[in-house]
Amino acid sequence: MISANVFILTFDWQDINGKNVLRFQGTTEDHRSVEIVINNVRPVFFIDRSVEQSELNFRHERKNLEMRCFNGNLVDALYFRTQRELKLASEELFRRNITTYESDLDPARRFLMERFINAQMQVTGEPEVREEVLVFTNPKVKPCDYYPELSLLSMDIETGRNNTILYSIAVHFTMGKEEKKAVFLLGKPSEPLPDYVETFSSEKEVIEAFLKYFKICDPDIIIGWHVIGFDLMFIEERCKQLKITFDLSRCTGKMTFGTRRMGGYYSSIPGRVVIDGPPALRSSFYSFEDFRLETVAQELLKTGKTITPEQDKLKEIEYLFKNDKKRFAEYNLQDCILVTDIFRKTGLIDLSIKRAKISGLLLDELGMMTLAFDHFYLPHIHRKGYVAPDLRNIDVSRQSPGGYVIEPKPGIYENVVVLDFKSLYPSIIRTFKIGPLSYVLANENPVTTPGGYKFSKNTHFLADFIGELMERRSEAKKKGDRHLSQAIKILMNSFYGVMGSSGCRFYKADLASAITTTGHWLLLGSKEFFENIGYEVIYGDTDSLFVKLKEEENNNLSTVGENLAVKLNKYWQKRLSDDFNTESFLEIEFEKIYTRFTINPARGGDYGAKKRYAGLIEKGGNSEIEFVGMEFVRSDWTKLAKDFQEELYKRVFNNLDVKIWIQDFVTKVKNGEFDDKLIYKKRLRKDTEDYVKNVPPHVKAARLINRTNGTVYYVITKRGPIPVELEHNDFDYNHYIDKQIKPIADSLLNLLGISFDSLFQSEQLNFFS
Repeated sequence: MISANVFILTFDWQDINGKNVLRFQGTTEDHRSVEIVINNVRPVFFIDRSVEQSELNFRHERKNLEMRCFNGNLVDALYFRTQRELKLASEELFRRNITTYESDLDPARRFLMERFINAQMQVTGEPEVREEVLVFTNPKVKPCDYYPELSLLSMDIETGRNNTILYSIAVHFTMGKEEKKAVFLLGKPSEPLPDYVETFSSEKEVIEAFLKYFKICDPDIIIGWHVIGFDLMFIEERCKQLKITFDLSRCTGKMTFGTRRMGGYYSSIPGRVVIDGPPALRSSFYSFEDFRLETVAQELLKTGKTITPEQDKLKEIEYLFKNDKKRFAEYNLQDCILVTDIFRKTGLIDLSIKRAKISGLLLDELGMMTLAFDHFYLPHIHRKGYVAPDLRNIDVSRQSPGGYVIEPKPGIYENVVVLDFKSLYPSIIRTFKIGPLSYVLANENPVTTPGGYKFSKNTHFLADFIGELMERRSEAKKKGDRHLSQAIKILMNSFYGVMGSSGCRFYKADLASAITTTGHWLLLGSKEFFENIGYEVIYGDTDSLFVKLKEEENNNLSTVGENLAVKLNKYWQKRLSDDFNTESFLEIEFEKIYTRFTINPARGGDYGAKKRYAGLIEKGGNSEIEFVGMEFVRSDWTKLAKDFQEELYKRVFNNLDVKIWIQDFVTKVKNGEFDDKLIYKKRLRKDTEDYVKNVPPHVKAARLINRTNGTVYYVITKRGPIPVELEHNDFDYNHYIDKQIKPIADSLLNLLGISFDSLFQSEQLNFFS
């Protein structure tokens, strides 16, 4: 008998010879590839016990259970030999309006969740060895906890113009300190090439050499930049045309690539995971001006591609391929290394592993939080004697309100403290025991929210789980494990969104409403508390309060902010205990203080603009301006606008002249001194031909160069929008002044009692000529 701890990379199922066969593929602590085959567990779903046996005219085994659905009815389990039989039975019952429960669960996922296995399991059995893979059939399994060391292969391809031919495939393999690099290149060079470059006379030879090398490296994870939607799918298509068997699988099963119904791409390679850079960064809440490899690499690594700028790239690649194979290979390999270094710098793999261990999701499904909720919640309700509905039976006709915003008060302020409710929605869930089953069992010793929603104090394991997660996060912070802390935060914060999502089988409008209405009440109650002790609350949004300090509180500002947080915490602890007979798990934190702060009027009104403000803050002994929701942080505004806005606010916050400076700035614009800052960039969201009635400027520019996707870089000229690839010296400076400079200026100048136009009264008649 052999026991091994296995980190699960992929799983699938298949009906074979009248049985449902589950397969789990992974890697062990000593880097052995493993496949676990389970063929002795039958697929199952549930029906109401009141359904007559005569109505079930399909092959199954029925079993009475001491379990109920959420409306209290007793249910029975129906077992099937195959998943196909289960699906056909479920569809037949649905057509006949007979309710089924949990008939839409993936059988492999059910196997893991019912055993509380979160992406790792200990297996004990007698394995076979098939092509260096340990294969366990029906072993004993149980949860385990270990941290895997995974191997990564970063890959990138280069193709000819219009993607008609494969020029090269580059790979960068890493595992711990081990590193390998290779470029498989089409064509025979006239000059010597580095040892890592191999050349071939045909595309077929290039691909076959890559596939052979790939099998030798045997990576756990494939990474890249748009690696699924471009690199892998391109190679797959060329393999079909060249009659090459394209199979990157490590274990039994079928490899597939495709497009998701809601957008984006998916991959399935048994035994391996593909992680694409841009979606992985987005799902980990990284934000960049855009997600081009060059942009992300420059920001994170302070280095980038060997060919820039973007608009000359295709021409340069063609030139190097024909005339300088050495530099061409270096360019191709550099893209792979950049991706590896970005993953290292951000710790994406470490974060992904820890998210998998916390949520139960696999590495390539970490954004699917409704599945994570199922994974945690279903086995718990089963052990309480309840089953969950099918997703198709959920009533989504009612929606819940979103976060509350306290009306912002326009103005320029001094000494504004920002107080935050730490993990507000998870804390509300924990305080009021909110959850699907505690809602169903609300009559068991209920606790009532401020909005009148009741939940059971006796049965509330979601609240308990959040408590455990908060303790683990606190420990992670103490140890400096920021990735574990972030993994826990992502999971905790997903619970509200999941219960309020129509894609969740536990959706109930009252669940999300109980959370948000409590949040509204807390925000308004906190505002009232501060006003009663003499403070002005100038803004509030969901879980944050902006409190203006009193004029006499101009010393030790941070201490004042900390004391305000302490007072508010004590207030809510007492109020919730006295009025709701529940323990408060709310925690208000002093986040920061702005020494100068502005809320601008909304355009076209005298009320404040929501989610748009700027403040001067001290960081590390230096002052800097934070912009929220303004042009400075938007990627579709020009560098000219951002530079203007930053300097304007800096001058206002430091009581410096703005009138003469604005006049000089506008003069410099018209004199062409900022021509390098006039470029707009905007991504094409659909094909340019799909724009018919309203054609935005970036689409007009794209059509001039037959661009159909990606990001368009363009300027506004007297001829209209022109892509930067074409001649564009006739800038329409008045456009930039009127559409970029003036709106930014007026939003702040109005608070000073002046306007942009008033600065140019003497030249009003010819200013825009």
